[in-house]
Amino acid sequence: MTALWQTLLLLAIPSSSLGVPQDYLQQRWEEWKVKHGRRYSSQGEEEGRRRAWQVNLDLVEAHNKRADVGFSLEMNQFADGILQERHPVFPAVQPHSWTVARVDDAKVSLTRPPSFDWRSKGIISAVKNQGTIGSADAVASEECMESWNMINTGKMVNISYQEIADCCRAQNDTVFDCIHNIGGVCSEGDYPVTTGQCQNNTCHPDLQIQGGIKLPPRRPDLMITALLQRPLLVYVDASHVTFQLYEGGVYSDPNCSTERVDHALQLVGYGQKEGQSYWICKNSWSSRWGMDGYIWIRRGSDECAIESYVSYPY
Repeated sequence: MTALWQTLLLLAIPSSSLGVPQDYLQQRWEEWKVKHGRRYSSQGEEEGRRRAWQVNLDLVEAHNKRADVGFSLEMNQFADGILQERHPVFPAVQPHSWTVARVDDAKVSLTRPPSFDWRSKGIISAVKNQGTIGSADAVASEECMESWNMINTGKMVNISYQEIADCCRAQNDTVFDCIHNIGGVCSEGDYPVTTGQCQNNTCHPDLQIQGGIKLPPRRPDLMITALLQRPLLVYVDASHVTFQLYEGGVYSDPNCSTERVDHALQLVGYGQKEGQSYWICKNSWSSRWGMDGYIWIRRGSDECAIESYVSYPY
């Protein structure tokens, strides 16, 4: 038995589940497995996953009873703690490596509507499931490039996020600078299914860009100005169970880091609900996660570092 399963088996079952009949919990567990197509390799693995699932069940039910939070949780496909094994996080971006270009503050005076959503403009592709590729950075940057091209040409080109994952992982500059340096990205159908080796010389690029622009950190005003012209790539700290089990509402978590990040999203809009300002972000954990694949993250307070590491292609 691996150390992971030993750890999970040692997890204490919270008191909120002690009074619940075990046959009822077992029924819910079986129903959850069927719903999410879970099959485990051994009895020991299933026992460990069930413990993790039960811990998360107590957390979800306790969280959703609270009146002081603006978002809800659910027992989604990650409720058995399988997220990081299916989706290895992108290497954390370090603050000292995030150098930014000069920004003309005069452009910030552009008229900003109270809300905006690129989805209503028809330039946002369907929500993806990053699956075994494990690079949300590749998926989100690919989506930003496709949207930018659609805005400029009126054509939606489906490019290969596998190529970006193979050729531009863990760059010091923006992923968009790397994409420019390798000559662009091939179509999804032309780039081969690979074993993790960069093979961008096997196909002709369908989409090319000049590079990437980084915005200064903690400048939501500049983010809105840029967002009104194209969707943005943002990095966040998504390591918390509240993020992984998010269902809906305006997300915030006091445990989120504003420096270290491990996930990437496509920022497609912003809005306000009941006095709470939020960013509209597209995730890559399938449309079964969150609000049909999307999450609202609190705006204006650098929640989970969402306003610290922002870039876009040009």
